Amino acid sequence: MMKTRISTEWLSGCSGCHVAVVDLHEKLLNLLDDVEFVRIPVLMDEKGYPEAEVGIVEGAIRSEHDRKALLKMRETCKTLIAFGTCAAYGGPSGIGWLYDKDSILNKIYKETVTAADDGKLPEGAPELEQSVTPLNEVVDIDFFIPGCPPHPYYIALAIKTLLGASVPAISMKTVCSVCNRQMEKREGVKFQRGMSTAPEEDICLLSQGVICLGSVTLDRCQAQCPNKGITCAGCAGPSMDIITEPHLDIRTMIARRMSLLTGIDQKEIQEYIEKEAKTFYSYAISSPIIYKKPMVEIREWAGN
Repeated sequence: MMKTRISTEWLSGCSGCHVAVVDLHEKLLNLLDDVEFVRIPVLMDEKGYPEAEVGIVEGAIRSEHDRKALLKMRETCKTLIAFGTCAAYGGPSGIGWLYDKDSILNKIYKETVTAADDGKLPEGAPELEQSVTPLNEVVDIDFFIPGCPPHPYYIALAIKTLLGASVPAISMKTVCSVCNRQMEKREGVKFQRGMSTAPEEDICLLSQGVICLGSVTLDRCQAQCPNKGITCAGCAGPSMDIITEPHLDIRTMIARRMSLLTGIDQKEIQEYIEKEAKTFYSYAISSPIIYKKPMVEIREWAGN
C-alpha cells in the first residue's frame, strides 16, 4: 500500500505550529504507518519541494520568499492546508498590516539603536512585502486548521480525515461551548480593565467584568485557557457567526454580552476594546474577514 506523502513549509511565523506536529508524540509514530513526510523543516533538511498528496503550510506571507514558497507548495501539493492562525488569518504578525513597509524598516534599522547602529538595511534579505497576508488571499486553500498552535487532537483528526478514516465531525462551536465556567447575571460588577484572570474559578469571566473572547472564538483548543483560569485571547480565530455575518463584530458582541451579564455600560466596554484593538484583534487583524467589515476601523482605533 502506497503511503500518503506529506510536505510542510513554514513562512513568517514562530515555527510553533511545526513543533505542535512533533508534539503528537506516539500519535505521530502511529501515523507513520500510513504517511511519509517528504518535507518537514523542523525534522529534516529538504531544500526542494517534492510532489506530495498533502501540503501543510504554517505562517503568513510577509516577504517575497514567503510568496514564492507558498506558490511552490500549491504547485507540488494536491491538497493544501493553511496550518495555524497565522496561515489562516495572518496571526500576531498581522499587526504589521497597520503600518506601511517603509515606516517599519525605518523604525527598526534607522531610528532604533541597535548593536551595529549603522542605519543600514540588511543585505541579501528577502524583500519585505507591503503588508501581512493570509494564505488564501494568494492561492486556493483546501482546508484550514487554526490555532496558535493547533491543538494536537485537531491535527491528528485532520490528518486521519484526509487519509479517509472515519472520525467524529469537527465542531463549529465556540470556546465557550467547552468551557467549564458558568455564566451568571450579576449587579454592581466593576469593569476590570487589563485583567486576564478573575478570582472566582467557576464563574464566567465576563460575569466578573473581565473581557474573555471565548464566545467569539472558534473552539480549536478545548478551552484550555479559561478552564485553567486565563481569559481566551482568540488565538483560534473568529467564531463562525463572525466569519459569516458581515454585521457581527468582536467588540460589539463582547460588549453586549458583558453588559447584559453585569450591567456595565455597553459603550464603555466597546470603546475600551477599540482602544486596545491591537490586543483584542491581534490574531485576525490582517484578515479581510475582520478589516473589511463595514463597522470595523482598526487602523483608526489603533491611531494609524
